[in-house]
Amino acid sequence: MAPNHSNDPVPPRAADRPIDLPRPIGRARAAIPALVFAATLGVLVDPPRVSGNVWSRYMTIESIVERGTLRVDDSPYLGPSGSPDLAKFDGRLYSDKPPVLPALGAAVYGPMHRAGYRMFDLRSPRDFVASFGPVNRALVVLLIALPSALALYGLRRILQAVDVARWLSDLLTIGFGASSLLLTYGVTFNNHSVAAGLLTMAFAVVLLGPSRGRGGMLRSGTSGVLAGLAATIDLPAGGAMWLGLLCWTAVRSRRAATAYAIGSASPLLLHCVLQSLVTGSPLPVEMYPESLSYEGSYWATEIGTYEETIPRGEFLVELLVGPQGWLTVTPILAFSPIGVALTMLRRRDAMRAGAIVVAVVTVVLLGYYSFGVRRTDYSGQSFGVRHLLPISPLAFAYAAASLQWLRLGIWRIVFVASMLIGGVYAVEGMEDPWSRIERRSDLPLRVVGRFVLYPWSSYRR
Repeated sequence: MAPNHSNDPVPPRAADRPIDLPRPIGRARAAIPALVFAATLGVLVDPPRVSGNVWSRYMTIESIVERGTLRVDDSPYLGPSGSPDLAKFDGRLYSDKPPVLPALGAAVYGPMHRAGYRMFDLRSPRDFVASFGPVNRALVVLLIALPSALALYGLRRILQAVDVARWLSDLLTIGFGASSLLLTYGVTFNNHSVAAGLLTMAFAVVLLGPSRGRGGMLRSGTSGVLAGLAATIDLPAGGAMWLGLLCWTAVRSRRAATAYAIGSASPLLLHCVLQSLVTGSPLPVEMYPESLSYEGSYWATEIGTYEETIPRGEFLVELLVGPQGWLTVTPILAFSPIGVALTMLRRRDAMRAGAIVVAVVTVVLLGYYSFGVRRTDYSGQSFGVRHLLPISPLAFAYAAASLQWLRLGIWRIVFVASMLIGGVYAVEGMEDPWSRIERRSDLPLRVVGRFVLYPWSSYRR
């Protein structure tokens, strides 16, 4: 009689077996770079760094708490802010930004308002500074600095799968924080820093554990919550990586993919509800260009009207290696394609599936921002390519992975020099994140600017 194997455990798929970590560490050690970075940002958040972009979000937060609406046309700071980042629907003004992050900000500002603080106390300049300063500090520390630190925690967890010395991975993690736009934008209210933390952690959760069993379902659901929330806060980068992680999870286990989708549902539903209060549908403001060209809008003026100045293919070059380019400002990421390619060639590498996800998402975002968006001046008066910040920690993980193979001393020297150049950009950007590099004459920026591969800019506003 043939033996009965009906009760034998089903072996996991190869893609779902627990990965071998060449350099495992505990969670406490992984948290050290993150805690150092969070404490540093907490010290650096003053004075406030604000812009029309920030005021647009802050007016929404203030309107939710003080008037119970997403409309900003009754905000006392609408005129003084001078923010162009507004849209008009049914005759009422709203921020043109996705509403989930301001809703989270309202959860922070609400208790402060009940305690007597006001976002915009316009009785006198002294009253404004005295009241706005603590509110800004709380919003930036809790909603920007902590997610930025979370990105480093997730990154250090990911680097367990890279076969370099543990002490070196520790230094690489904190070094990336200090030499990237995580530092630049970690001191001002923005959506990209939040998305960077959420996506890096979601990636780490998928990478570091199997997706079967109760624990696997919980991990997949947690990753779904993180990636889904990122998709509502930074729609292009968050949405692309959310889909990439869903595909990765589905390859490993259908049940895990279901848990991931269920976890994503709550933040996505919140977005649909809040966005519908603005645009009348879950679609973002960008899908309604007429809402931005109302009478009196900056975007309806001659200076605000976009004119194509260079071919889109040329703009892709500028996006990567121009004066504000992604690889110009964070040159260490030039090592990322090397790490991605070499990882893909190793079929049993723990980070191989993740390399495919990061590569595809990066190509999609570069294509979207170079050829898909209506404008090529979308960064406005801001430092570097902030729209690619959400995927930068993951790209850096593969830059670090390249060190497993690039063992010649010259490569190590170039690697360190790239991080040092990135550190100059990061610190200079942190001083004023809402300023374009081409418009600044700081000596450190002039020095590192000599290494720019494509020194021309198409920005005309």
